[in-house]
Amino acid sequence: MNKRALNRRVLIVGEGRETEYNYFAGFRIKFEKELEVMGTSVSPVRGKGGNARGIVEHAIKEAKKFKPNRKLGDRVFLLLDTEGAGRAPELPEAEKLAKKNGIEIVYSCPAFEYWLLCHFQNISRGHFKDCAGVISALNKKWNSVCKTEYDKADLDVFDRLLHVLVVARAQALQIVLHHLASTGIAHCANPSTQVYELIAILIGVRTGEKCPITGAWKLIGDAGVMIQLTKGANMPAHEGHAVHWRL
Repeated sequence: MNKRALNRRVLIVGEGRETEYNYFAGFRIKFEKELEVMGTSVSPVRGKGGNARGIVEHAIKEAKKFKPNRKLGDRVFLLLDTEGAGRAPELPEAEKLAKKNGIEIVYSCPAFEYWLLCHFQNISRGHFKDCAGVISALNKKWNSVCKTEYDKADLDVFDRLLHVLVVARAQALQIVLHHLASTGIAHCANPSTQVYELIAILIGVRTGEKCPITGAWKLIGDAGVMIQLTKGANMPAHEGHAVHWRL
């Protein structure tokens, strides 16, 4: 056991029952050591689908069972798709309800599958009508990791993409930076995903990577060393050495 005790618990609630849960269940296994270094335990749970308010209400129920201790840094995240135009009117109320109950929404626009698509090089930054459109684009890439079409219920979805996670993290950030540069707005921009931010919160960022979230980053191993960075800046070395940072 690392000297740093596991003192931060993170609950990740999926929108649906399978895709998001399977991805983060695999993530938790493969990054067990990194999570230990971060003093973090991850608990993915299944969602129930439905409209945006219903999805948030389910997350609230899961959070009550989880009983986060905010003083210890426990957090609750909800993976939520913006989907097509039909869901857009639902999002402001759902977001307000989530915030009231301490639920942090991690958006993917239009769907979580766009995060999966980010694992592949040179993906489209063009507008997607809905989840079906993203899956159609994903299927053009999926043969390179699995000799069949993408399956939402794939238990091994994280394992298949682990070797290109670094690509996904970098590419998803670049897409958000592109939206910020071109329109000044990245929140729920189509297409985009915030899952790369959640990954950074869970396992940190290393020297040479791009800063995924504007904020005060602490040096792992010496919390007294802190640096304020903006999204897209280079994560620095410390005293000439490559290091590991946490938010």
